Amino acid sequence: MYLAQLATFAYWFDFPRPISTFVLTVFILVFAILFIGGLFALMFYPKIEDRWKRQVVRRSASGSSWIGIIGLMLVFARVEYIPLFMYRFWFLILGVAFALWAVRLNRYARERKEKLVEETRLYQTKQKYLKH
Repeated sequence: MYLAQLATFAYWFDFPRPISTFVLTVFILVFAILFIGGLFALMFYPKIEDRWKRQVVRRSASGSSWIGIIGLMLVFARVEYIPLFMYRFWFLILGVAFALWAVRLNRYARERKEKLVEETRLYQTKQKYLKH
């Protein structure tokens, strides 16, 4: 495949060729790992002691599971030839959404770290004096 082909309108919006088994397997594995990893992180994030880490894990788990399930639905639509959702531009939109999510998560983690670490320290100090 040539890189110039990616810049054409027809590549993204014309009826796509059938997807190869290798590419299909890679897509399914990547999206399944995102989805299952997000679900496990959502189940276990309350056990994290540090409040900043807990909030970052919660946000990353939520976004990861959403990207994974939407990706798996798009792969299913591509395999089953569902007319509206089988086109390549949906994967492009999902990739852009993933990139925006990652940038936003990184910004949140950097901006909120100091405040949440301070709140955690104050909470632990208060708990120290409230224990019997």
